[in-house]
Amino acid sequence: MKNPFWCLIPSVNKWLIVPFLLIFVQSYGQEKNTTYFYSSNERMPLSYLRVQVEGGSFMDFTNLTGKLEYLKKEIPENSLINISGYGINDTLLSIKQIWDLDTIFLKTKDFVLPEFAINSTLLSELKIGDASAGIREVSNPITLYGGSEDEFYRYTIRVKTPKKKQLHLDEIKFHISQNLKEKVNVSLRILAVDNSKNLRPGKNNSISEFVEVLREIKIVSIDNPGWNTVGFNEPIPLPKNAANIFIVFDLLGDGEKSGFSLSDQTVTKNIDLGFYITGGIIGVFESSPIHPAVEVTFLIE
Repeated sequence: MKNPFWCLIPSVNKWLIVPFLLIFVQSYGQEKNTTYFYSSNERMPLSYLRVQVEGGSFMDFTNLTGKLEYLKKEIPENSLINISGYGINDTLLSIKQIWDLDTIFLKTKDFVLPEFAINSTLLSELKIGDASAGIREVSNPITLYGGSEDEFYRYTIRVKTPKKKQLHLDEIKFHISQNLKEKVNVSLRILAVDNSKNLRPGKNNSISEFVEVLREIKIVSIDNPGWNTVGFNEPIPLPKNAANIFIVFDLLGDGEKSGFSLSDQTVTKNIDLGFYITGGIIGVFESSPIHPAVEVTFLIE
């Protein structure tokens, strides 16, 4: 006699295998990849690098150990990846290069190194900007229009410094407008360029021509609007031949949704609004009486 359970068992197996296949396909799509980013010379982790798909929507940051975790399905296999952040020149890699390696080693930028210790009590003080002067609130953060999906604006400020003077950066104050909706963490970069470089307004320059002034990454937490102050453990020397420094505010995490924006002032001709966008393009806009509300304190030898 035909076993009445013989036909039932394959049917049950058939129905059992379908959820199994669904689970397998779903798990494959959610496969996590991990990549570490290190400096090629010091073999140190590169923290808070911005990693984003060129022309796409994916964007994330490395953590303190230089680790980046992401779902493979988030990034199309023919994608190019823009990598930027403190200590490196903006770098373009294919996603296949990243998938093939557990660790990516990137060449770091040149840094300004002190030639000798200084006694700050023997130095005079120079302030550019004025935190005691009135400010003008802005209605909205600066955004880019007409660019690709991966393009975004980093608040960038050009400060003109006296030539033929050895300056040491001591303190930065900046005024955050009332647009701020929530706490935001910012990677603060200070970049210097040789005074022989012709920084014409509107001209695109490469970040590879600039040197890092800070010797380690500087993360600033901004909780409230108003004046914020960033100090340093000791004065930071600028290159002797630098006549311009650029202060770059790189918003971390979902910082672009925070409403972060700088208020305006009209107190000096030595501060201008600049730009630094995807691909390492950096420069300064046309000069205007209106400039970001910033006060920078230097010590002069």
